[in-house]
Amino acid sequence: MRSLLILFSFLVLAGCGNKPEADSQAMAPVERAGSAASAPAPADSPSRYLAYEHSIDLEVVEERVAEVHQQAEAACLAAVAEQCVILESRIGTGRGSYAQLTLRARPAGIRQLVQAFSAAGRVASQSTMAEDLAGPLEDSAKKLAMLDDYRSKLEVLRNKASGDIDAMITVNRELAQTQAQIEEISGARAHDLQRVNTEVLRLSISATGTTSSWRPVRDALDEFVDNLAHGLSGAITAIAYFIPWSIAFLLLGGLARLLWRRFRKPAPKAVS
Repeated sequence: MRSLLILFSFLVLAGCGNKPEADSQAMAPVERAGSAASAPAPADSPSRYLAYEHSIDLEVVEERVAEVHQQAEAACLAAVAEQCVILESRIGTGRGSYAQLTLRARPAGIRQLVQAFSAAGRVASQSTMAEDLAGPLEDSAKKLAMLDDYRSKLEVLRNKASGDIDAMITVNRELAQTQAQIEEISGARAHDLQRVNTEVLRLSISATGTTSSWRPVRDALDEFVDNLAHGLSGAITAIAYFIPWSIAFLLLGGLARLLWRRFRKPAPKAVS
């Protein structure tokens, strides 16, 4: 048992020591495999770990806001080969109609959708931003390689400690913690790889058209009744506050006037 515990301590120290870097180099070709068919990147390309996000502000006639929104959703759902998925979808009707759509797809699919959306209306603005995930991906590859090697050594040690209950409990506890770390890092790495191999497109659709000049007048007429009700309620509230204060001011004014007359009354003249 003592020798097993000494070996176990040695494995713990070895697991916390230097991390191998060779395995991270071997995993590099896999990381862009998901987008190799649409936008292959060389192994030494600085853009192979970039996560792109695109934004488009589209202006259409107000009556077509909902229609364009539905067409955009249908276009994404039809792009099955490009792995297009809708992440968020919302639409607001009534005054100032608008719609928003956030989707994720492979780079080639994003380019096709951008062209289709641009033809549906007037592009008011368009932008692209990228986040470099090279650091997190390379770091996670090193950690996974180190943890895999550490887990293999723990499994060998567990086989040797089959007759020692205390050593088995200690090794199994360490194996469980190591496996939890592997799963956590693998999940985060898979999310980062998805961001690298696919791109995000945020589409905003707003209303415009020939009637936009009359929009303030129409909005004012639409809100006339509500504004009148709010104005009347404010006036009634003001009157309710004004009445008791008016009574108080009248009483104070009358009292002040009586006191003023009393102190200002001339003294009687002395009879000579």
